[in-house]
Amino acid sequence: MSAIETMRIEIVGRQSSHYTRVVRMLALELGIDAPLAPIFDLMSTDPATYAGNPALKLPALRVGGDTVWGSLNACRHLARQIDGGEALVFWPEDARTPLLMNAHEIVTHAMAAQVEVVFHEIVSKRPPDATSRKRRESLLGCLAWLDAHLDAIRGQLPGDRIALFDLMLFCLLEHLPFRNPVDLSGLPALTAFVADFGARASARATPYRFDAPPPEASGS
Repeated sequence: MSAIETMRIEIVGRQSSHYTRVVRMLALELGIDAPLAPIFDLMSTDPATYAGNPALKLPALRVGGDTVWGSLNACRHLARQIDGGEALVFWPEDARTPLLMNAHEIVTHAMAAQVEVVFHEIVSKRPPDATSRKRRESLLGCLAWLDAHLDAIRGQLPGDRIALFDLMLFCLLEHLPFRNPVDLSGLPALTAFVADFGARASARATPYRFDAPPPEASGS
């Protein structure tokens, strides 16, 4: 029996998080059993809620007695759990052309901007201000750039490796209608990408849902 079959691997995060979904999808793409340990209280200020992360952020990955924080670290540590796993993935630092380097920068920024927009406008229901307007314009500008360059970007990605860019972009785009409705009808390349990538087994197995804590056991 291999080490990975005897070692507990667990993703700590939320089914409603695009960062968590990237890690969950990569696990499925790599054939690694990594169940989700859901975080129910996103407003908790206890690092223990976030697998010990003092930044109070998700996701995290537990492998045996070790824990790593952040989606990129989690993805990398996850891939290292199988022989040659890292070589199966095209990582952001593998980008060698300006287009691919910029593509990873933009999708990373857009994912962060999406979180900020959702917290400001939808969770906190705060009125618009100069900062929030710039943040939303930044997100929309990133989407427009990605749509205009997507064919060229994907043409430079290797077809024989799992592109983290694809996972990140898909999770971002599906998160928009789930938490921050954005009209993508004028972005045909992104719309077609979501439809195509959404047919993958890893995508079908990780739909966005809100995590609800289990009901408390009633007393006898």
